[in-house]
Amino acid sequence: MDNINRNSNSNDMIHNSNQDENDDVSSQYYAAHDALDLMMCPDRVHERTFEALPSMTRNNNNNTNNIRSLVSSSTDHSTHDGYPVQSDLQQEPTRTTTTIQSWKEYMIEFYKKDSLLIDVLLAIFIAKLYPRLGAELLFPEITAHWVAVIVIFYLSGFAMRMEQLSEAASNWKFNSFVIGYNFIGISFVVTIVANYFARNEIVSEDLMKGMIICSCLSMPTNLMLVLSVSSNGDEAVALFLATIMNLIGVIITPLLVFLYLQENAEIDFVSTYKSISLRVLLPVTCGIISRLKIPGADRFAMEKRQFFVKIREKCLIYIIYATFCTTFVVDTDSTRSQILIMALSQVILLSASMVLAWIFLFILYNRDPKLRVVGLFGCTTKTIALGIPLISAIYEDSPRLGIYTLPLLIWYISQLIIGTMLAPRLSRFVTYKLKKYEMEGRLPWFDDKPCICMTENSG
Repeated sequence: MDNINRNSNSNDMIHNSNQDENDDVSSQYYAAHDALDLMMCPDRVHERTFEALPSMTRNNNNNTNNIRSLVSSSTDHSTHDGYPVQSDLQQEPTRTTTTIQSWKEYMIEFYKKDSLLIDVLLAIFIAKLYPRLGAELLFPEITAHWVAVIVIFYLSGFAMRMEQLSEAASNWKFNSFVIGYNFIGISFVVTIVANYFARNEIVSEDLMKGMIICSCLSMPTNLMLVLSVSSNGDEAVALFLATIMNLIGVIITPLLVFLYLQENAEIDFVSTYKSISLRVLLPVTCGIISRLKIPGADRFAMEKRQFFVKIREKCLIYIIYATFCTTFVVDTDSTRSQILIMALSQVILLSASMVLAWIFLFILYNRDPKLRVVGLFGCTTKTIALGIPLISAIYEDSPRLGIYTLPLLIWYISQLIIGTMLAPRLSRFVTYKLKKYEMEGRLPWFDDKPCICMTENSG
């Protein structure tokens, strides 16, 4: 019996010893954890440390006192073991500075993302404040309608990468469909709607002309590439379409405007094509030749590509500024309600044209999602970077030039917003379709051939 009691006491002592060791290890762990927490983030210790420790045994009181003394000493000293320790009052300015810094970074990033749109709106606002500056004092008939236009088209020709266009040019059926839809299809529908609005005095005649002129323009180069790449589309095809359409648009756009407006077109073909040849065709040709013939020009163009884009954008902003300065100086017959109706109509026409283009592309190119994405943007987008200089070359002497460009600005803003919203969804759509077709191609009972883009990616 005595042996049993001895063994029991011995087991109790061993158990108590192990429990004390565990308590000591736990207390040391919590003490080390809170000390480290204090050094890194002193404002988070406070009550949590003291609420966790009283549940331990009496032997842990010394650790609690040590941590409390450590907390109290941390508020009296600026550093602890080489780590800076600050009080809550000292941290408030830091938090405020961090918040201001984050807002500043957000605004800078927002401006970089949509700098062209923001600059266009600012240019129109500044033109409204003092229109005489851009309408008379800066000699816009020389600086805006000649110098800025020539710079834009020369840099456009200098930036063209001709060697990447040969492969994309082979798909002539797809290219013909996109070019025909953009130039003929949209302009035909918009002309019907604009003429109906003008006959019923829903919009003014100037806004009607602006809507038709906008519909006759080609697609944008930069925006077309950005949206196509963001949507996982075929970049080479997008580049080819944007390049070719901007080149032929110089010839086709005045013809379409004259065809739809006829006697109201206010176009003198001899002077118009003379002006276009000097301001558009000649600078573009010189830019292409400069890149091909000058040694090192190709590498220089690739390295400074973004810089050239910024120069073109600033020239475009100046043209818009000078154009609207002239518009604000001259009275217009368009009312605010008519401008609002025109803006809503442009958004609806753009959305409807995108839906219809997507249906046609689904029917014709169902198994090539990359081409469908490129076709969606190629069929419906309109250029502002080359459109406004081209309109300026056609209607340089017209006091209603600003009203003629207003529908194009609405169309541009709408396509930018809608395209940005659709890009991530279209990218997921292309990825899903390519994986689906790849899996179908591996099945033994699937006889159809996979699309070209899928074969290239899988290879």
